[in-house]
Amino acid sequence: MRVIDLSHAFAPGQPHFPGDPDQEIKTVSTIENEGFLMHQYTLVGSWGTHVDAPAHFDPQGRTLDQIPIEETHLPLYCIDLTEPLCTAEKSHTFEQNHGTIQPKSFVALHTGWTWGNNGTAPGWTIEALNLLHTKGITAIGHDLPDTDPTLRAQRWWLTRDHWQIENLTNLHHIPATGATIICPWPVPKGGASFPVRPIALIP
Repeated sequence: MRVIDLSHAFAPGQPHFPGDPDQEIKTVSTIENEGFLMHQYTLVGSWGTHVDAPAHFDPQGRTLDQIPIEETHLPLYCIDLTEPLCTAEKSHTFEQNHGTIQPKSFVALHTGWTWGNNGTAPGWTIEALNLLHTKGITAIGHDLPDTDPTLRAQRWWLTRDHWQIENLTNLHHIPATGATIICPWPVPKGGASFPVRPIALIP
């Protein structure tokens, strides 16, 4: 069994959504003075590799603490894509080559986008997400800072009671099929987004 870390380590000064405040770290205690090291962290929920709950865009949507633990351990499909957008046609091509994407799965989009790049990121189309929605897919993820450049596809997905993970990494190590993703996160009550450390298990 291979274990692949799909998360970026986060720190002040990292790439983040324009307008969001930077992370701050304060040293609360040190080993020299108090006998133990402890920090206070200040950061927005959508920081680094993070999970977005439906409530991120839907005022009536589920928050992170309302998503059951069973949804955080899912079969993982990885669509390898180097073109600008993941369309429904490309999703159909994936299934022709690798078999049908099964319900209650996690579908990751590997674009090869470098974290922190300037310019417009590639992403999902609503048509592609609608295909996954009709198949009963639980969640999606991508190596992008957002689902799509306009956020329209992101809003569409989250307002249909799905969740997602953004800023994934190491997706080039993930096969098209056969892997499993495990991504339990801290459960801030009422939280819409929070950093997460997903891992992929490859037999």
